[in-house]
Amino acid sequence: MICLDSSRGPAGNPGTAPARALTGRSEDLMSAVEALQGGSHVAVFVLGDSGMGKSRLIDAVVGELGPEVTPVPIHGSASLTKVPYGVLGPFIVGLPVQEATSQLAVLRTLWAHLEEQKRATQKPLLLVVDDAHDLDEATAGILAELAAAGWAKLLVGAAARPGLPEPLLQLWFEGIAERHDLRPLTLAQTTEMLEGELGSQVLPNVAEILWEASGGNPMLLNGLLDDARNDGTLLRRNGVWLFTRHLNSHGDRLTDVVRRQLLLRSPEERQALNLVALAEPVSRELIESVAGEEAVGSLIDSELIRVTDTGTGELRLWHTVYGDTLRNLISPARSLQLRQSLLRKMDSEPTSAEGLLRQVSWSIECGAEVEDRQLLRAAVLASRLYEDELARKAAVLVKDPELQMAARAVIARTRYNASDYVAARDILDADFGQGNSIPGLLAGSLLWAATMSALGNTPAEIIKRAQVLRRAAERLAAARPDDAEAIHRATEERLEILEAMVLALAGEYAAAPDAGASTEDAAAGTPPSNTLPSNTLVQAFRLCLDAERLLAGGKGLSALAAMTRAIEAAGAEHEELYFLTDFLVVRSAAAAIHSGDWQGAESLLTGFVAGSGPNLISFGGGVHAAHGIILLYQGKAAQALNTLSAALEALRLTDPQQLFALTAAMAFAAAAEVGAQTKAELLLADFEAAPAALPQYMRSLAAMAVVYGKARLGNYPGAIAELKRLGRPYPDVDTAGLELDALAFCLALGDTDSAPRLLELRARLEGPRPAAICAYAAAISADNAADLLEAAKTCEVAELWAFAALAYDAAAHAYRAAGDTLRERMANSQRKRCLDRADDLPGDEAAKNDDSLGILTRRERDIVALAVRGLTDRQIAAELQVSVRTVEGHLYRSYAKLNVKGREQLPGIGGH
Repeated sequence: MICLDSSRGPAGNPGTAPARALTGRSEDLMSAVEALQGGSHVAVFVLGDSGMGKSRLIDAVVGELGPEVTPVPIHGSASLTKVPYGVLGPFIVGLPVQEATSQLAVLRTLWAHLEEQKRATQKPLLLVVDDAHDLDEATAGILAELAAAGWAKLLVGAAARPGLPEPLLQLWFEGIAERHDLRPLTLAQTTEMLEGELGSQVLPNVAEILWEASGGNPMLLNGLLDDARNDGTLLRRNGVWLFTRHLNSHGDRLTDVVRRQLLLRSPEERQALNLVALAEPVSRELIESVAGEEAVGSLIDSELIRVTDTGTGELRLWHTVYGDTLRNLISPARSLQLRQSLLRKMDSEPTSAEGLLRQVSWSIECGAEVEDRQLLRAAVLASRLYEDELARKAAVLVKDPELQMAARAVIARTRYNASDYVAARDILDADFGQGNSIPGLLAGSLLWAATMSALGNTPAEIIKRAQVLRRAAERLAAARPDDAEAIHRATEERLEILEAMVLALAGEYAAAPDAGASTEDAAAGTPPSNTLPSNTLVQAFRLCLDAERLLAGGKGLSALAAMTRAIEAAGAEHEELYFLTDFLVVRSAAAAIHSGDWQGAESLLTGFVAGSGPNLISFGGGVHAAHGIILLYQGKAAQALNTLSAALEALRLTDPQQLFALTAAMAFAAAAEVGAQTKAELLLADFEAAPAALPQYMRSLAAMAVVYGKARLGNYPGAIAELKRLGRPYPDVDTAGLELDALAFCLALGDTDSAPRLLELRARLEGPRPAAICAYAAAISADNAADLLEAAKTCEVAELWAFAALAYDAAAHAYRAAGDTLRERMANSQRKRCLDRADDLPGDEAAKNDDSLGILTRRERDIVALAVRGLTDRQIAAELQVSVRTVEGHLYRSYAKLNVKGREQLPGIGGH
């Protein structure tokens, strides 16, 4: 990455932004430098849309060539486009007026000026031309002549539209100029830029959200980044950069960018741009009828607005982040005036959800009246899109008493979005069972149940309290005898959904009614259709609960199949249960992770992220937690600690799926695994302070992770027995899957006595992860070197690097016992390769950042373990097949990390 030493801002104005890395342009930079240093090219052209970093790349090229050339800046100007040689004024100031239009006279005077500079520096000339698209044809012709004659080289920047003047373009056609068309940054380049700028760990959803909002435009990206840091939207917490709320797109930096764009536009263009910002998506014909065809065409050509539907001619802003900024710059009085000018020409109400939200928001901003039902519809839509501020603004304006209950439910939903469950419950409790119509009676009832579940109430408690709805239905039916049947039917259906939902949220697989399919039926993927409930939501929740039962029973692949059917049953539109998609993704990912289908889990999470939009801020922590658990299961403890710690910071802010406790437990286990004692203690405190609103399977898994972590950190003699007890919580329920997790932790702690039980469970388990762990158990039971090697390969295929290393280590010991030194070395080499695969740079960096203990890498822990056992440096080198110098270096670094002076002060952590 090349770092610029310039303070040039995104639009070329000095001092508007701190110097930033030339992210993603390094290849263009080096190619441009080489072209100008070589003899085959006389010019380099850099083209791109506004904000793509043309000026930054040009500055970087000049910086690289600085000692070799005499740079001469020339700036194109829109005001001088029609003035021959206008931009060359500073160079030809002494030219007589009568000769000012003579190309030969201009060329002679310009060359005399340039030669004077060249003589002063004794270095070749480089004419640096910015905004070349604004050059007049005559100036472009002279610059092209200078370059073609070899008198100077050109470094030229121009907007992609209208592009280069014809004389300069001719140099490219002749093959003596190199052209670089700058494209938007990719997500990877955006991530690289953020890491370079912020200098710390950046939560992945920060890069995803900024990249999507900016469209990969570096100017917009920098503006959004600065504004987010300045207003507290982007904060660093415990070393992790994350969003605390949805992105603000009308901060000072971005407003400055947009304001400068507006200054370049005619009054008609500004009016058209403002109308599109206020009303998008909006008909092109409608905007043209107000602002004129020429203004609209110019904005389209300049890529400030675009036609998104050629059939209807629908217009939107090219960069969506301009919207809030433009609207913020328009006064309420002017906004109202523009609204009235547009409404007079509109034939109908907006048909799209986005159009409705924009119109209602516009009306609220300028103080216009909006009909109650339209307000409520907009509030619901806004809350579904996580536009909570707009949702609350619209909901509080509803005046109709019949609709106010539904409006308050929307406000409660915005509180639920922010994980403020107490506030959501208080709003919903006040209205629960109070409605005087079927919609009013049922409004917010499912959200109420979900909120109660999030606050730790058991399904039995929630279902008991929900009987208020049945009594309210009887009251309402008595008051409206003609509607009695419909009232009772709707209420009973809602109670059925509510019960299925809270049981699924709690994951009460041990006590809940069957989903209508036996374990064998569900494993086959075809439960008897006559036993499934007719209501699709009830069906979806019962399938979720059955998937939970299958997961606890070790049938992760069958659980994943059941979740696939649950997703199909639930459909796409969930109305009040807007969190259902998140819930289904979590349970599906859990099944895939348990079975070791890493690719399937990644596909689920990637697909969710791709379609999440604003929801990524709310649910992003859960996605990263899932990634962290995958890393921990694979044996990549240092990377897992890094990822899970970042996920925890996001979950502290918003945790709609109540994953904080599980994430804290897994992070604690990872910290203990790498020996980060102080970090582990903090994570354990987080776990112990977390709400206990976890489903049964995850609750058991979290408890196991905590026991494992405690055993890793010190003497915990009851750990193995406790893990085995946690694996069999219910004597009458099949929990082979939980037992697998418990026994896997036992094996990792060195308890080979757990192997026989794993072999008993083997036939009941599904997926590559259980198969690999059981293969390792079988091999250590047989204590045969060949079997251990085969088990190690099976673990490698399943990407369980820690278990693969354990198997290779056991094989090495078996070969040593047999006196086969060659195969022992081979097994040790394979073991080292697996440890290296698990212990890569991100993990090492995370380890080095733990200043309380100085986390050791796996290799350092191995060497410390042997040193604690009393082996000399030479004996350790022979044991690990490394040089004595390598051992000395690792020990020296270990002493520094652990803050000890030598072997005699080493703690007994090496054996871990």
